[in-house]
Amino acid sequence: MVNFLLRHRALLLIMALSLGLKLLFLWQGEVVNPDSATYIAAAQKHAQGLYAEGLRFYRMPFYPLMLAGVHAMIPNWIYAGQVLTVVPLVLCLWPLYLLTCRLFDHRTAVGAGLLFAVLPSFNVSATAIERDPLFLLFSLTALLYLVLIVQEGRLCWWVSFFLVGVLAILTRVEGVVLPIVAVFGVLFLRHESDERCSVSRSNLNMLVLASGCVLLLIAGIKLFGDEQFSRLNEVFYWGQELLSRDFFSAYLGLMEALKVFQETLPAADLHNNLIETTRHYAPLIYFVGMLEMMLKIVFPTSLIALWMQQRWSPLTSWSRERWILLAVVVMIVGVNLLFCIKHNFTTERYLWLACACLLPWVGMGMTACWQRCQRRSFALLLCGLLFVGAPLVKTLSVVIQKQDRTVALAGKWLKDYDPDESLTIIYNDRRLPLYAGRAQDVVDVRDLSWLHDNVGNDPRITFLAIYVSNNKNENYTVPGFDVIKRFSGAKKTALFMQRSTGARN
Repeated sequence: MVNFLLRHRALLLIMALSLGLKLLFLWQGEVVNPDSATYIAAAQKHAQGLYAEGLRFYRMPFYPLMLAGVHAMIPNWIYAGQVLTVVPLVLCLWPLYLLTCRLFDHRTAVGAGLLFAVLPSFNVSATAIERDPLFLLFSLTALLYLVLIVQEGRLCWWVSFFLVGVLAILTRVEGVVLPIVAVFGVLFLRHESDERCSVSRSNLNMLVLASGCVLLLIAGIKLFGDEQFSRLNEVFYWGQELLSRDFFSAYLGLMEALKVFQETLPAADLHNNLIETTRHYAPLIYFVGMLEMMLKIVFPTSLIALWMQQRWSPLTSWSRERWILLAVVVMIVGVNLLFCIKHNFTTERYLWLACACLLPWVGMGMTACWQRCQRRSFALLLCGLLFVGAPLVKTLSVVIQKQDRTVALAGKWLKDYDPDESLTIIYNDRRLPLYAGRAQDVVDVRDLSWLHDNVGNDPRITFLAIYVSNNKNENYTVPGFDVIKRFSGAKKTALFMQRSTGARN
């Protein structure tokens, strides 16, 4: 045990640093993300044994079930969800470190792990309740086992890959890229000099792997295959829509809407105007936007390390196993590009896995810079500040910022105001019922104009809990309702309105 700790003491110190930074974010008490109410509502139903009800709140049950399990040890639902975020983010360092050691070397692994520990994107999310940290942990672990399969070919690594791959797919649908990468990785990256396995055995192993991946997908979809409850069917739906071209119907509708909007602008009839150019190059614009997100995740100074890595270690010098990580990057970016075309948005969290797979190369560039600057103290200090200090300072600057806890304070007031939950309430932010202890009231109405025009005519609605922008909706009112409480924050205000005929004193 002592030898184990000494051998990996650098990793343990980095994990301690990562945990410390995330605990700082928990200590500052940032308000959780809106999706957390959905997960907690589903987990509460699962904890009560009402699995069908839980699926109605969220159609992929694995993460809510994990949340319910953590809640059995931590009674507070919000704290339980944050633990389920922080612990996987810290544990991600383990597969990332071992994976980088396998593909590069120990020093590069330390650099990649240190950067992962201090990057703002992986620390700011410590207070959120979301699936992405758990998905990242399972995916990186699966990639580690895949590299071991390619290098050693042992059956135990195959079994481990399948088990962790299942967990990744059950956490996020994007996990289906892992078995796809595995098939091509084993087919094209198998060591030709490996004399321990005969050709027939290698072919059999590859057949088993390919068949297992297919069965893995089919079993998952059959297990949660109810079209009403499962999101795993989206994989087949996307394939069918791509073949029938229905996949692009929303995108084409958006382009038609841009055409109409174009007519309202100057020079609308002239070629190469702004909107026409946007329509013609929309996929490229989506792609550039994703590159910008990835640059923000890995931090801009990492580009210098990537440039140094490529300068001193060109593509032709890469070992074949390293292309597994590059294949994951390409596939994740491709899936997100399709997602943008279909839904007209994406978010940084969807690109975490792609960025994590780039960190070993950033670590290699950092190591190369440090080795060349060993005899020059100032240059060595500059490299440390540039590659590690800058993202660490950015992370700490976010920690010391004053957090707007208006939603939490407003939710707690509502809990005290209506302890028996007798009011029929409409919300426009899912965090308000969460902090009020009513997470199952997750259905919210975000269209404030609809609320203004319709809720006054529905006598069943007795109370409104509205979270509005100070600039756009500072004087927001609803006919038939009186404002009885207001919580003003830096950018937004929580308004509580009760029907005029039944207002309380």
